[in-house]
Formats: sequence, C-alpha cells, structure tokens
Amino acid sequence: MKRVLLLALYVLAICSCAGKSNDKSGIELHDETDLAGLRVATQSGTCYELDLSSRNDIELQTYNTESDVLQALINGKADVIVNDEVIYNAVTRRDNGVKIAMLGEKTFPTGFLFRRDDRYLAQAMDAVQQRMVADGTMQGLKEFWLTDAFAEAGEYVHIPEESTGTPLRVATSTMSAPISFQVNGEWYGLEIDIIRELGKALNRPLEIKAYEMASGILAVKTGQADIMCGCVFITPERKQEFLFSEPYHYYRPAYFVIDEEANFDHDGSLFAWLKNSIRRNLILEGRWKYIVDGLLKTIKITLLSILFGSLLGACIYQMSRSRRRWMRSFAHFYNSFIDGIPDLVLLLIMFYIVFADSGISSDTVAIVSFSMFFAASACGIYRSSLAAVPPGQMQAGLALGFTRVQSFMHIVLPQALRHGLPLFKAQCITLLKGTAIVGYIAIQDLTRAGDMIRSRTFDALIPLLVVTVLYFLLAWLLGLLLNLASSKIKVL
Repeated sequence: MKRVLLLALYVLAICSCAGKSNDKSGIELHDETDLAGLRVATQSGTCYELDLSSRNDIELQTYNTESDVLQALINGKADVIVNDEVIYNAVTRRDNGVKIAMLGEKTFPTGFLFRRDDRYLAQAMDAVQQRMVADGTMQGLKEFWLTDAFAEAGEYVHIPEESTGTPLRVATSTMSAPISFQVNGEWYGLEIDIIRELGKALNRPLEIKAYEMASGILAVKTGQADIMCGCVFITPERKQEFLFSEPYHYYRPAYFVIDEEANFDHDGSLFAWLKNSIRRNLILEGRWKYIVDGLLKTIKITLLSILFGSLLGACIYQMSRSRRRWMRSFAHFYNSFIDGIPDLVLLLIMFYIVFADSGISSDTVAIVSFSMFFAASACGIYRSSLAAVPPGQMQAGLALGFTRVQSFMHIVLPQALRHGLPLFKAQCITLLKGTAIVGYIAIQDLTRAGDMIRSRTFDALIPLLVVTVLYFLLAWLLGLLLNLASSKIKVL
C-alpha cells in the first residue's frame, strides 16, 4: 500500500511538472489584436472579463480565483491569461515559469463597495483616502505593495487594532498578495491597510472574511458585510445597485504567457522538487495550520449535521405516518422540496435570505442547512429499513409477552438498523463531501484551506493532494465507525 501511494505521488508530481510545458510557449504579443484565435483566461467578475466578453475572435475562459487562472496557463488549458499587473509578482512569475507578454492600454478604476443606504460609511472612506493621499500614506503603501518590494521583504508589519467599537465587517473576494491575503491567520495587503485606516478613524476593529466575488457582493447587499474589497472594479452596472468609494487606484491589465526560457529542473531531482513544494505549501508561514483548522471545521459541521439531521429525519418520518392529514402533507412537501434543490442553493438561501439579519454565525447556518438535507435522506432510510422488517416480528414479540415498545426496541429496531446502516453510511459520506461548498458563505473548511494555500503559492499539487487524502481518510474513518456499530447490534 505504501509503495502504491508513493508511486501515485510521483506520477502526480511528474504530471505537475509536465504541465509547465505549453505547446504555445513561444507566443508573442504586441497589442490586443494579437489575441485573435487564442484561448484567453481571466478571473470572473472582473472588468477584464467584461471587456473581453464582447470579442468573438477569442475563446474566453473564466475562473473563480487568481490561482485557478494561473493554473489554466501552466497546465496548457489557456494560451494567455489576463489579470492585474501586480497580482503575479516577479517571484511568482519566476517560480511558475510565466512572463508578462504585454500591458493593456486601458485602465480600470478600483474602489470599495458599500450598501446603497450606507452613505455615511462610503463618505468616511472617501475622507480617509483623501487624508492618506494628502499626508503621503497612500503613496507609501503603493510603493510597497504595488511593486516587488513586498515580495522581497518576506515579512510584513502587523498593524495592531486598538479599536473597541462595533466590528467593521469586511468581505474580501481576493486572497492573493498584494491586495488582501493571510499569513499565520493575520490579514495583510494594500486594501487591508487602507481599510485599517478607516477602522481606526471610526474606532471599529476589522472582522474580515473571504468570499467568492458574487457571494461577497451578495453579502454586502443582504447586510452580512459592511464593506467589500478585493480588487472590486467600479462599473456602471454595479453603481446602480451599490455605493463606491472614490477609486484608490487604476489597475492596468497584464497579459501573461508561458516563459519558454524558464527552467524547472530544480537540480534534476524530482524528490528535491517535491520536498521544496511541501515546504512552500505547508511549512512556510505556518500554512499547515490552515489545513488543521479547516479539518476541524469540516468534522464539526459534518458530525453535528448528521446528529441533528438524524433527529429531524425521525420527526419527519413520524409526521409522514401521522393520522393527521396536514402532517403527512407537510412531510411529503418537505421531502419533495429538499430532494428537488441543490445543496448550494439551499445554503445560499439560508445564509443570505432566511438568516440574513439574524446575527447567526456562518457555522450555525451551514449546520442547519446540511441537517435539513440529511433529514430528508434519513427519513427515506427509516421508512425503507422499517418496511424491510416483516410485520410478523412485532406480532411475535407481543406473543412472547413483550410490550409494543419492548418489541420495537429489542426485535424490530435492531433488524431495521442492519438494513439501514449501509444506506445511512453512504449518506453520511455524501454529506461529508458535500460540506466542501461552505466556502461560499465564508467558512474556512478543509476545501477552503486548500484554496487559501493555493492563493499564496499558486501551486495546485500539494494543497489539493493533502485535501484529497484527508477527505478520503475522514470518509474511511466514518465508514469504519458505522461498520463497527453495525457489528455490535444484537437481536433478541
């Protein structure tokens, strides 16, 4: 088994290295007309996507994160990628074998997004930015974060927060340097430093959570967040629904291609490359802590959802057998409704609509949502398991002098459990894997932990491999525990 795992690891590493080569690595770009006929990738929700979507002479690809966009180029899925000129710094370009082929001619304004009725906060941000420009603070931040100086520094100064007011809830759609990123659990970046100045001016500490772009915008609109950052481009469509601060910077697009002169030999040793990759992805900046925290979060959500979902499923099952028609109708509607919608849709509805202004934590919303899904499955399992036990078993228990409760608990239920546990185990494992979507409501679970590491290293192999192995081990352990429980069941 150990040899098989090592072989699989080496094969994945070789494939990852092979992905560095691209059959169009010699692409030369002089202006944007040279993009014709090429596969162009960019991040969804950006002005670059809007600008390129009108072109019919290119194959446009969109991805959720900067890391995914870069991987599309490295793995040969795209010929050219477009992003802010500062996102992939010199170190990132060198480590991943890419280069800037050209810079775009247009510039796009970027600012901070607020709810339309929160004019006070938007004006406060404008005042802070004006003060920072006047005293030179803004220029100093840009000279550090928007050049390669931050990459060469290696360490970043943490600005302590001494504010005691109501937390300023910040949604960021970017987990990449130099805009907004985490190191050892602390947030850094150009936009984070600007918002910290706002927090100090208002005496409000920051409460920062990472969202997908669309989810972050929705979080602000529904009151889950007060301000959104993460290279949020100011567009006419967004200005119709939200307030924006004055632009703090005008970003210019850069077109990145494979650098044919890049060398990925890494001293000719695959083992050395693998060792360095593990160090970069897990050891540096304590990135393994993201995995541990995400693992614990996933276990918590999974186990509590199974527990509460099982209890709720039992209630739904009893309602389906009730003499009252409205209870049976409700149980039927509940099961039909839950079975008919995707997990992600229900999760978003619960977070952004049902519990939007409740102050309930994201973890609790996730547990409630997955408990509701599991309850519908558990109800069906209870029904099929009990139906598999012949009615004569209950009658036999009564004939032996047992009460109905004793007959059910000692004769019917153990047999039903043996019938239902295989299905129950499958649903538990399905629930475990389904929790991977909780990142959409800013929960840093196991999957999100891998995304956070990839956003810093732009390396897909080790983070995804670690996440995959841990999910497999969790599923295996969960199945093992349920199998042990099944073997302990005794029937009178």
